[in-house]
Amino acid sequence: MRVWLLLFAWLWSLAYALPRVGVHEGFTRLVFDLPAPVDHTLSQEGEVLVILLPGLRAEARDQVVNSREVVSVQTVPVEGGVRVLVRLRGPVEATVRRLPDPERLVVDLALRQTLPQAPAVPAPQNRAPSRPRPVILLDPGHGGVDPGMVGYVVEKEVALDVSLRLRRLLEQQGLEVRLTRDRDMHLSPDKREDLSRRAAMADSSQVHLFVSVHVNASPTRTARGVEVFYFGRAQDPRVLAQVIRENGGGEIGQRLTQEARTAAERILHDIVAQANQRYSQRLAETLGRHLSQATGSPYRGSFPGDFFVLRYARVPAVLVEVGFGDHPVEGRQLADPAYRERVAQGLANGILAFLANGAFGR
Repeated sequence: MRVWLLLFAWLWSLAYALPRVGVHEGFTRLVFDLPAPVDHTLSQEGEVLVILLPGLRAEARDQVVNSREVVSVQTVPVEGGVRVLVRLRGPVEATVRRLPDPERLVVDLALRQTLPQAPAVPAPQNRAPSRPRPVILLDPGHGGVDPGMVGYVVEKEVALDVSLRLRRLLEQQGLEVRLTRDRDMHLSPDKREDLSRRAAMADSSQVHLFVSVHVNASPTRTARGVEVFYFGRAQDPRVLAQVIRENGGGEIGQRLTQEARTAAERILHDIVAQANQRYSQRLAETLGRHLSQATGSPYRGSFPGDFFVLRYARVPAVLVEVGFGDHPVEGRQLADPAYRERVAQGLANGILAFLANGAFGR
């Protein structure tokens, strides 16, 4: 009995920030990190879902979620435990799971499909089922005071031109496309603020894919080919050097890479982020292969990297290096408008293939 009393006192002494929230297409996920198996109760009071976790402490906070299913999540410390109030947008179905090592309570909330009372009318045979239109966010790298790499081309100019071409191709296929910039501009002269604003645009329930477009460079100026990166810990020293360059270079690049690395380490303990990382890796592979097929440029692979602009994305997100701008052949190709059109077509093919394989609406 004394052991149980000590355990309860230990549990009560711990304060958590509850829960972690992940917004996905079709559902919103709440993840409660627990120090040990803890009982819970779940009930609904009107448009509010109430989750009670006895024996825990947590800091009071109110998170604005603004997903299709959830308006906000409020954590309220109460006597004997924690009360979590989930404000809903309508009738939901809740799926609850317990996961060990580490102990977690996972609550997935999806809008309940309600049927009209009127007699069903057969749908016209020539009309496809309606689906939400995917929103693609394109990020032309660098811009304004930041030219990026300078070789046979200037990175910021190629990234913008390819992104504008890609937007046209995707819109022709009925997709909605947004850009972090549509002209030669920076979002802030401060590199950290500039990348943070771009990253914040990908942290939105209104976006389904995030693609950041860049041009590569190598110390020897002999490398060529296509590389695609998704968020994670960079293992290869060459990749790490490239990450630091894209994060601003020099001291600022090293500092932002370390900040991003801290976020990458959290993925190891976050099942929401892990799932998104797997989709991002799949997107990276798909884009890389289609881009290589369209341009004839070698596909060098997809790699995890601590890119600051990708660190908070809640959707599949990648950074594409469309070629090496300092290579004597590939650099000159990237200066050619016809070749840039092939680059855009390859990226469009990859995005459409990724969506067609069921990644959107999962």
